[in-house]
Amino acid sequence: MTSHLFNPHGSALVELAPGMLIAHMHGDWNAEMRALIAAQMREKVAALNAAGPWGIINHMHDTLVYGPDIYAQTRADYANRPAGSRLKAVAFVIAPHVEGASLLRSRFDTLLDGVIASRVFTDSQSAKDWIQTQLQLPDVAGPDAGN
Repeated sequence: MTSHLFNPHGSALVELAPGMLIAHMHGDWNAEMRALIAAQMREKVAALNAAGPWGIINHMHDTLVYGPDIYAQTRADYANRPAGSRLKAVAFVIAPHVEGASLLRSRFDTLLDGVIASRVFTDSQSAKDWIQTQLQLPDVAGPDAGN
């Protein structure tokens, strides 16, 4: 087990919905919190893959103010997902009132470019609708499919 320098900052709740995993993220995360949520999400991947194509919604509730390591690790995790993964798309929900949204949303607009289809939305329903649409698309070769 990896030893961490700090206690996790922030919190998250991971829930399953048909064809998707939804992570509700609160607080200003550090690398330790990022590792915990990634582990929680990985626990659900086998069941999602077995059911068919699926998507992730990362709902940022409070802030986008994270250290640069959070952004880099997020991109790396999606880029290095297992070859058998049936993950097709990732949506981010960032409402205008979220701390840092006006300055940092653009970072999420391009965070997963060239890795997986992704989009940023201001509300949950739009994100869910987009994920459902992505799940209906035929598989297309290349990392930018659906972007």
